Order: sequence, then structure tokens, then C-alpha cells
Amino acid sequence: MRHGKGNRRISLPLKRVNGQWEFLYGGDVPLRDGAIADLVVDIDSIQDRDFRELISQELSVKVLPLGAPLLVALSDRAHALQQAELAEMPNIPLQYWPPGCSRFVTVHIGPKSKRQSDLFAEDEGGLWLYQVGLDRCELECSPIQMPEGFPQKVAQSPNHAVTMLSEQYESHRLSHTGNAYTQCFYQEIDGKWLPLSVLRDGVFKRAERSLIDQAWRQLEEKLGWCHLPPVQKKSVPKQANRESGDE
Repeated sequence: MRHGKGNRRISLPLKRVNGQWEFLYGGDVPLRDGAIADLVVDIDSIQDRDFRELISQELSVKVLPLGAPLLVALSDRAHALQQAELAEMPNIPLQYWPPGCSRFVTVHIGPKSKRQSDLFAEDEGGLWLYQVGLDRCELECSPIQMPEGFPQKVAQSPNHAVTMLSEQYESHRLSHTGNAYTQCFYQEIDGKWLPLSVLRDGVFKRAERSLIDQAWRQLEEKLGWCHLPPVQKKSVPKQANRESGDE
């Protein structure tokens, strides 16, 4: 179950009997009207072929174009000892600021690889939201162009770029693997830099971000069946009317 009061979730074993769902060990499932749950089934058990194809289709939306910059966050101890210039620090909301970060390196999205040429129709490279069925969304990025003068000119992916930059600048680390979803940042239209995790996870949350919202609307148009509810606006309590004597 995904929705409901409280944070507890529970899995219920069910069985389809005479067109209805019953508790596997017998009897009805006593849920409140309006309860929403995730039903996990073997796709071969779906009898309607058109419905099966509809909910398992793979779709993609291009979010960032060829040449778009990405900031890679690093914890360079040598750089941390230097006086930081505030003008050089990117506009990153506090909740997304990487712990221990002391350096940002700019890389750029490069041309598509051969595998991506088979996946995506566009001629150029970029970064895509790749939606697989109902419950899986991935980011697919073409190879990364490393900074000018870097020993290797191209990284095969954002994660590969993070590893190579860590090897160059984070000499204090024993391992140089990283997480591109939290260490690579893209720039929104409002100028703020956000981690790629926001771009990926925002598809399901309808975050109030222009690139996420635009990408999801394109997916909705292609899917034709998976419309998220509109974002609810927070209500502002009305002030008491002193003239009427309300407290």
C-alpha cells in the first residue's frame, strides 16, 4: 500500500476469485473505501493483451540537450583549505548541498553512444527521462565531455565522470566510486542547481520544477492514462475579523 494515514505499510497476499480479490487465506480484505494499493502481479497473468502492452510500454522524454552543463560535487581537502569565493559557489538549495563538498567541476553532456542511438530517435545527445511501465523511471545520459585539459576527454556516463574526477581531486579517498544522482547537478530555468535525483524522482512527485513538470506532461500525453493529481495549494487561514468580535 502506498497511501494512507501514518507511516506503516503492510503487504497483503491476495488471490483473484470469481472476478474479485480475496485474502489468500480466506475471506474479504476489509479495507476502507478509497484505499489505494499497489498490485504486483506476473505480467503474463494479465489476460487483455492491449492492456498489458499499454501498462508495460517504454517511453522517453528528452530533458537536457547536447552540451548542457552538469556540476560535479567533490570533497577536495586541498581545495577546502583555500579561501572560497562566494561568487563562484552555485545556487544550490541547502537541503541538496552535498556534505563535505568543497569543489564543483563543470562537465558537459556529449554526443550519443551507439546504444543510445538505437534507443532514442533524436540525432543529438542529451539526457532523457526513460519511463519503463508504471513503476520504473530512469535517467539515460549520453557520454560526458570532461573539462578542457583533463587526461581523459570523455566519460561514458555521469557515474564514470564522478569516478574519474574523484581519482583526480579526491586523493585522500580509498575508493573513488560515487553516486551521480546526488553528486551531479543540473540547472533549472530559475537558475538553481539541483541534483539529478530530483529530476529522476520528481516524475512521481510532480515537483514544482519547470523541467520536471514539462517532462512529465509530455509523458502523460504519450501514455494517455497515468495522470497525476494536481498539486494542492496550501490554504492560508483567514485572520479573525476584529470588527465582528471574533477572537
